[in-house]
Amino acid sequence: SRRHSDSAMALNWPGLFAWSTKYHDGTAPSKFTKMSDEDRKFLEQAMEEAFGKVEDPNKVFMEAIAQIKSEDRTNESMATALEVMDRLCDDPDVARNVEKLDGLQALLDMVVSVEGSVRIRGLEILALLFSNNPNIQEAGIKRGAMGIFLKLTREAEKASDERSKAFRALIALVRSLVAHETTLLRSEGGVALLAALLDPAEDPRTREKAANFITSMACNGETLKKEDVNKFAVVVAPLLVSAGEQNVQYREVMASCALELARLARTSCPPALAEAAEARLAAAKASAEKEEGDNGQEEDALQECLAVLSREEEVAEASAETSTEAAALPVEAEGIVEERAASVQQALAVPYLAKA
Repeated sequence: SRRHSDSAMALNWPGLFAWSTKYHDGTAPSKFTKMSDEDRKFLEQAMEEAFGKVEDPNKVFMEAIAQIKSEDRTNESMATALEVMDRLCDDPDVARNVEKLDGLQALLDMVVSVEGSVRIRGLEILALLFSNNPNIQEAGIKRGAMGIFLKLTREAEKASDERSKAFRALIALVRSLVAHETTLLRSEGGVALLAALLDPAEDPRTREKAANFITSMACNGETLKKEDVNKFAVVVAPLLVSAGEQNVQYREVMASCALELARLARTSCPPALAEAAEARLAAAKASAEKEEGDNGQEEDALQECLAVLSREEEVAEASAETSTEAAALPVEAEGIVEERAASVQQALAVPYLAKA
């Protein structure tokens, strides 16, 4: 095999591939679907030994890219290469050079052409490489990464790990680059997609990522319009009411999202947001004991949100904007506003106490 032939390799790849031999005997298709904890432990130990002899991380990264591009690649060889890449992503030099090394295109091609656990791991690596890395984000945009991640997010099953990881990669690609955030929202149906990903039926991690991204855009003061604030506030409201079912970080993210939306355009926020914030705040205060890590950030954000929303503004104006702007929702988000508004009212009708 080409993967095993080069004695000048920086890493001992045959040694790294040893974990995968149990999945095939060379006479039948591989039975590999996902790396087990046992497999991962074996590979981590092998990498620990192999990386002790590495002098040039960039050369190792090039070798990992070659494994992914190889004509005789297998799911096992790609999974191994991705674990090596994950270990190398912490090196700032490697992260900066991934485009020069032709790593971006190789990874993007891979997540399009393969499925299952290898695709999911590839999306995780891409998210790591794009994160807070503007030059690589721009390179990814030029290589069509936005379209790839949007397609994977939309086509993946609701609440699936693949949907969550594709969306994570999408956010990492555009975050803090206002021009590309704007393209996502205005030209690629991003507002409707974010509203859909805040559906209570979605994975909580995906909802949290969506709310966090909306918060980030609200804070930059450039990306979101008033009509966006209305649409997002409507879908965030019921998530505030039910937030007690989730962990501390999730609750803090949802409260912060509500606060930043209110700060950005309080007259665009429907009355349901204030009602939901008030209900969640009461439930949080009624909780018998605080969870570990709960430093009161959620309650502070909810109180500030209510203070912002209660400033002298006509309630009628907010209600009118809710009705008018909701009518302008893209087809993908039709009905979301009405459904979420109804769910808030239903939730508020039942006394709710946060779980301790």
